[in-house]
Amino acid sequence: MRAVSIHQLAGQKVRPADYPDLEMIKKAYEKIVPDPASEEQRVSFGTSGHRGKAADGSFTDAHVAAIVQAICTLRERFGATGPVFVGADTHYLSQLAYQTVLQVLAANGLTVCIDAERDFVPTPALSRAVIRYNEGRADKLADGILITPSHNPPDCGGIKYNPVTGGPAGGVITKAVEAEANRLLAAGNKGVRRYACGDERIDAACERYDYKALYVDELDEVIDMRAVSTGRLAVLVNALGGAGMNYWHKIAEKYDISLDFINDSYDPQFTFMTYDHDGKVRMDCSSEYAMADVTKQIGNYDLAVGNDPDYDRYGIVTAEGLISPNAFLTAAADYLFTTRGWTDKGVGKTVVCTTMIDKWAAVKDIPVYEVPVGFKYFSSLLFDGEIGIGGEESAGASFLKKDGTVWTTDKDGMVMALLAMEMYAVMGTTVDRLYNNIVEGCGDPRFGRIDAACTKAAKAKLKQLNASSITATEVDGDPITNIRTTSLYKDMPIDGVRVETETGWFVARPSGTEDLYKIYGESYKGDKGLVALLTAGEAIVTAALSDEV
Repeated sequence: MRAVSIHQLAGQKVRPADYPDLEMIKKAYEKIVPDPASEEQRVSFGTSGHRGKAADGSFTDAHVAAIVQAICTLRERFGATGPVFVGADTHYLSQLAYQTVLQVLAANGLTVCIDAERDFVPTPALSRAVIRYNEGRADKLADGILITPSHNPPDCGGIKYNPVTGGPAGGVITKAVEAEANRLLAAGNKGVRRYACGDERIDAACERYDYKALYVDELDEVIDMRAVSTGRLAVLVNALGGAGMNYWHKIAEKYDISLDFINDSYDPQFTFMTYDHDGKVRMDCSSEYAMADVTKQIGNYDLAVGNDPDYDRYGIVTAEGLISPNAFLTAAADYLFTTRGWTDKGVGKTVVCTTMIDKWAAVKDIPVYEVPVGFKYFSSLLFDGEIGIGGEESAGASFLKKDGTVWTTDKDGMVMALLAMEMYAVMGTTVDRLYNNIVEGCGDPRFGRIDAACTKAAKAKLKQLNASSITATEVDGDPITNIRTTSLYKDMPIDGVRVETETGWFVARPSGTEDLYKIYGESYKGDKGLVALLTAGEAIVTAALSDEV
């Protein structure tokens, strides 16, 4: 395995020379006309919406207008004929796109629910709003549009659609929206209805909705807020300048929780950030380098938490360091099923999550729902109450209310952070120690990921591989026991290949945004075993692609 290169600036404060040029971004967003013939400039929904940059013509006013018009045209087909809930995170492009979204929605005659205080709206608050509004209704159902590129760099933009279930749209819906949006782009957006900026009809179409107060008031339905309050923990919150920073302040006030804050003011350049492992700027709360401000101060606190700009991800830090999402998901599932008393629920994980969840679930006789990568696969399972918790290895998760009914059908980084506080307050110890108690009887796996450069043709082939494409019979001396290209739940394509042995596994999947593929792996043979597993995995996939391409 190639050594993972850590940039010399990783964990250091971002230099002024690397701050994004907001004026340039605005000009590119408004002026660049995307080329519909260019694959890189077409609308493309990945695992969570369309994302891109204004500077390279992949996220512009034209893209957003076409996507929103496509949603307006198709939403009735998806079951939505009521209002549309709209929110945006703190990326600069999100704020520009927000105006485009309102102009198009208003011109299409829709009622638009915007934040009552013109505040930012986190992903989980929008999911809650859609679920809350639709509960008990048979018609005039609402849907939602969230403007965010998640944890990606400050110059990025993104937009995603949440249908009537409140969670990320599935493949059938996103393909329809994508096709219609690209048809509009190819026609120069002549089919887009929109009002000009400042048109009074835009304001008339908007209804004020108190996303924050409603979300915060309901938290006791999903978290034991009394335990969190009476636990009197010392907690540091790294707000990362995100959409939920004011939510944290309201939570602290309402539930009498003593929280200290850093990075809790709006800064569209994200000048407070530290460089990630590769020298890029990402507001990734699950990265030890992006969370460097927190780890430096953890000695003064019981634990620290953080969220990315749209607050759908979490980061948990204790004296032992940043807890891996795999470890927290396992410990959280164990705690929730113990304290909530759920007896008819399963646990959801993606195909690249740790097998510790499977080992734990087997002991507890709890069904596991393994799905492809993408939180959209958990939405219906959470909505219907089939799983108590669903999570990803990339620090995205959500779980049910205490009574076993749906909370959110999209990722909720805030309740995951609050759950870490509840677990500490109730159990009297940190999440990492609770996880260590679980692995004692199951083995202690090592998890990692590497990226390998490849061509677009190779990426396309990787998606189409089947078990017979893998000719190897062993991985690091261990016989291969299983090869598959679909998930265990519903046999859905995983857009790659998974290879398993008795002591580990690896999954190879193409990147949705770059010319590379990702190899995830887990080994029960220690750190050296993980290196050997990923090294062998890369060689096996390279050989398979060479034969196929």
